Order: sequence, then C-alpha cells, then structure tokens
Amino acid sequence: MTKDANNGGDDGMPARQNGSARCNAGPAVPPPVRFRRMAALLLLVWVVLLRFAGVAVAAESGGGPLLLGPSTASATLAGHFARLVDPERKLDFADILNADAEGRMEPREDFRGAGQTRDIHWYRFDLMRETGAPADWFLEMGEAYIDHLDLFIPKATAATGRPREPGAYRLVRLGDFVPFSQRPMKTRLHAVALTLPEGKPVSLYLRVDSVSAIRLSARMWAPAAYAGHQTTDLLFQGLFLGVLGILALGYAALGLLLRDGALLAYSGYVATVSCYYLFANGIGAALLPDMPGWFMNMMVGSSGFLGFAAGLLMWVYILDLQSRAPWLRRCFQGLALLTLLMLPTTVSPLYALANPLVTVSALVVVVIALVLTARMAWLNPDDLTPRFYLGSTLISLGGLLLTQMSLRGILPADFAIADPYQICSMLAVLVLGTGLTLRIGRMQAERLRAREESAFATKRAEEQRSFVAMLSHEFRTPLASIDSAAQMIELSGAVEEPSVLTRLERIRSTTRKMAELVDLFLSADALDQGALALKPEPVALGQLMEEVLGGLTGTEAEERLELSVETPDRPLLVDAPFLGVAIGNLVQNALRYSPPRTPVRVTAGGGGGGIFIRVADRGRGMSPDEVERIGSIYFRASSSRGTKGSGLGLYMTQKIVAAHGGTLAVESVRDEGSVFTIRIPDGGGQLQVPERLAAQ
Repeated sequence: MTKDANNGGDDGMPARQNGSARCNAGPAVPPPVRFRRMAALLLLVWVVLLRFAGVAVAAESGGGPLLLGPSTASATLAGHFARLVDPERKLDFADILNADAEGRMEPREDFRGAGQTRDIHWYRFDLMRETGAPADWFLEMGEAYIDHLDLFIPKATAATGRPREPGAYRLVRLGDFVPFSQRPMKTRLHAVALTLPEGKPVSLYLRVDSVSAIRLSARMWAPAAYAGHQTTDLLFQGLFLGVLGILALGYAALGLLLRDGALLAYSGYVATVSCYYLFANGIGAALLPDMPGWFMNMMVGSSGFLGFAAGLLMWVYILDLQSRAPWLRRCFQGLALLTLLMLPTTVSPLYALANPLVTVSALVVVVIALVLTARMAWLNPDDLTPRFYLGSTLISLGGLLLTQMSLRGILPADFAIADPYQICSMLAVLVLGTGLTLRIGRMQAERLRAREESAFATKRAEEQRSFVAMLSHEFRTPLASIDSAAQMIELSGAVEEPSVLTRLERIRSTTRKMAELVDLFLSADALDQGALALKPEPVALGQLMEEVLGGLTGTEAEERLELSVETPDRPLLVDAPFLGVAIGNLVQNALRYSPPRTPVRVTAGGGGGGIFIRVADRGRGMSPDEVERIGSIYFRASSSRGTKGSGLGLYMTQKIVAAHGGTLAVESVRDEGSVFTIRIPDGGGQLQVPERLAAQ
C-alpha cells in the first residue's frame, strides 16, 4: 500500500495457523480438488474482468468529439481525446497548440496508466453539445492524488473548435497541490463546471504532472446525475473508512486485552490502510481544506510505507515465523526497518525511486505469503483459519495485480466501476479479520484447556506432597528403631572388634542423615519455598570424599570405584551431610547403571576459584535431549529402563548443588557413558554465615 495508488504498493493480507472447526455441510473435498476449484474460480473472474474491459473499450471508442445529448447523464471521454507525452518537460501550452495543429497529438481509444514517471502528459478533450441538450456540464477527472492538473478552457468570447492562440484559453488549476479551499468545485475528485455552446465542437487541453503514478480518467456529467453520483460515492467511501476504523479500534482493544502481537499488528495495518485511502481518495483534502500539496503527498506516501511495514510484522506474527522460519522473520523485519528509513523520501524527488522498490517488494512478499498460507491450508485440512488467510492473500494479490496492470497501461484506467484495489483491500481485511476471530476462539479454548490442566497438575502436586509428607513422617519410627538398636549394641559391650564398631557408627551416622532429610521434607517452608536449610562448616576435600564413600568399604562396589583426590587438604565451607548426599547419588547412579565389573572413576580437585567433583561411568549414556532434562523431577533417561529408581536422586542433587552456589554439568554419549561434574565456588557460594538459602 503505497502512494502508487491504489498505487499497488500494499503487501496483501496475511495468515496464521489455529482455528479448528470442521465443515460438516456436505461431503469432504480433498485439498487438491479445493485448490483446483479455487484456481478455476479466480481464472473465471479474470476472464470476466478482461472481457468487461474489452467490451467497455469497444463501446466507447467511436472517435471524434463526445456527443452530449438531452438524455446523456454521464459519459466517459475514452475514445474522444488525443495525447502527447513530453519526456523532456520543456513544452509550454503554445508548443502544444502548434504540435496539435501539425497533427502530432495521438488520438487514443481509452485511458491508460503511465506508471510512476516524471514525463508530462498533455491531453486534448473533444466535446460537442447536441441540440436540445443542457448547456451546463461537469467535467470530473481523477485520480485524486495526482499533483497537478492544469486545464485550458476556451474563453466564452473565443471561437468554438480549437483556437491556435494561448490567449484564447483560460487556465483552471486543479490537482492535489491546489488546496481544497481554492478549487473551483469542492468535490473528492477534481471537477470543473463547463458551459458548452449548442451544436459546436469544443476542445479542452489538460497538462498532467505528478510525482505519483499517472492514471488519468475523465468523465462528463449532467448536473443532476453528478449530484446523485456524489451522494453514492461519498456513501461508499464513508462505509469503507467506517468499516476499517471499526476493525482497527476493535482489534486493537482485543490485542491489548489478550496481549497478542498478531492482533495489534493487524489493527496497525488496518489503521494505515484507512489513513492511506483517507488521503489518496481525496477525503483528507476535504477535511483539511487549507493543507498544502506536499503535506498530502507525505500523508499518502508515508501511510503507504507504514502499511507495508505493519503488514510485514503482521506476517511475522500470523505465520509464526519466529519458530517456523527464523531466517524469513529476520528478512521481513529488516525489510520493514528499511521501509521505515525510506519515509523521508515521500516529500522528496527520491520518492519516484523508493515507491516502485516498495511496490515490487510488496508483490514478492504477497507471493511468499501465498505459498506459506497454501502450505498451511494443505497441512491442516481440518483447520478453517489458514483457509481464511489464504483467501485473504488471494484477494489482495488479485487486487494488487489488477491495479498494477491498470497503472502500467496493460488494462484501461477506467476498466472497472470502482477502484479494484480499494475493493480488494476491504474484502481482504474482512476475510483476514474473520480468520483472526477464529484464531481468537481457538486461543481461548487452548487457554481454558491449559488452565484446567494446570489446576489438575496443581491438585496432583498437592496430593503428592501430602503423601510424601505422610510417608516421611512414617519413616521416623523405623529410623529411630535402627538408631536405638545400633546404640544398644554399641553400649552392650558385646562387640569389641574395631571394624564392627566402625560400621555401627556409620549406621548411626547414616540414620541421623536420613532423619535430617525427613525433617527437611516435613518443613513447610522448604516445601513451599523450595529452600534448603544449609549449615556450612569447614571441611577438607579429602575428608569429605572419605566420609561420602566410606560406606562402600568392603563391598563389591569398592572394587569398581577408582577414587582420585588431587588436593585432599583443600579447605571447604559447605554443608557436608547435604553435599555428601549429592555426591553419593551420583556415585550410586554410576554404579547402578554401568555394566557389572566396569570401573567408576571419581575425581576431586580444586582450581579456577573453586572445587570440582567428577563422576565418570561407562554406562549406556543418554541422548542430547535427555541430557537437557537432567535434574527435572521424576525424569529418568531411556537407558535406565529395567533398573529401579524414582527420578528424585538427580533432582535432589541439583538442588543441593545450586544451594551451594554451584552447578551440575552433564556430558554423555550413547553407548559410551556419562560424566557428571559438580563445581562449587570458593566459600560455597558465599556461605560464610549459616542461613537458609534458596535452592532454586
């Protein structure tokens, strides 16, 4: 949507997925059949339009002056004019009169657009009022956005026909650069009243000069018919702008309410379309009667450029390019930025270069959107929304092509009753709005379903937490019994062997550790806030590893374990029991998930402002996707199938490490094993003062 009209610089209407209703009004039609039918319908429309254009030209191309009879209400000047193009912009009116006398003005059968050109176009209109016809007539010319229309009319005292002296003509200046308040007739298009002699031919000369695309048409009106035409025309323009305004405001409110970028981009696009036609069709000049022409050019050009940029952003959201095609999203966003940077050209001669560039870009974007929306409709045959997006794109593309064909002279300038691009723009916006409405309905349904799923998940989590709290409470009794039994054996004196006494002490230490974990689970604050009550104490790295792995002494696991502590005297400030649980979980997992009799290597050391503890196994390994999910509650990799486990060990390990200000890293390759590395900064993540720290 640029100043090139209805200048064809718009990007068409977009698309997005979503929407779900299935059409049940008849048998299902396969996608290929639907597309063939749609293509056939579009071809039929094109044939009818072209046929209509040809019939219109044949009906009007009679040659000679336009005869205005008593029953004539309206008649086009197509077929009753001649044209001369001045590419060097040097000819004045006297030169044109001489050129016409020499026969250098070419008779034309229809009005054809010349595109965006700096050539000056001269026209000669030939009229004749028949006997009995009224003397007063109105000459109306368009488009409204043409900058300069200088009309030379024979003076009343001059002879009829074609006087050869410039002084025999009076000049009436029209065009977008003439303020509305200074025009001879206050109408949307450029009009002038004529009084014609009876039965004598009259020739008028018109000079056309515009920075915008030149697409001229001219028509004669009887006064009564012109009044009725103005009423109908203004009613249509008011309806058109009213529909666009309601859509822009309504969808802007919905976009803000739902915080949806697609709706906001759509409302912005519709607003720019409305602004463009407000000034391109001459309504804005009537509302601002004293504004200069450069301001009108700026409003038309800038609203066109802004509309194209808004359309590009709309495509990004509706087609979900951020996730589906990031490279295309960047291209669209870059093109939108470039278009915004070209806004100053709308009031400079560079507009003649910038506007065609935007128009071609818009055509390319519409074609890309057509392909993408067709693909969406093909892949989602049960989703109605992409069909509306596709229909909107097809309508917009049809209007864009028809307008460009008219602007470039392929079709007559007045081949249709109304501006095809204006009609197609309104239809495309309405169809697209319908698709977005379906999208809103689906989004609401998905949000409701997500809310229900969230409520179910919350309820389930509450039940699980209650169960864990109850189960943890029941653990206290057996733990207390185990601790009491070990204490009684120790105090009875029946056992004197040092190794057995050591094992009794380990039993009691492990029991106390389990009791502390039970207290943690039963802590309402820990459950609600996800916090661990850490009690950091000084401990040497070697001592920590010995306490963690000491329970494996004398077992088969000890034979598989390869422990290497590089800096055993390295001092730490950590919660040894909790950190021991984290390290023990990693070691137990490595032993459990590795093949029997394969070694598990545990390495600990310091460096880089902290310590590391690495556990490496030769198990079945994990995929990259599974590695990313390590630490999620209840998650177990596919390689753990057939092995007992709950998926809580690594979750608790990650929480404990995070509470110490550290990180848990995982490296794993399928069928080669996994390496888990705990890294804790010096001071345990600033744990110098015992306090409750968040674990996440």
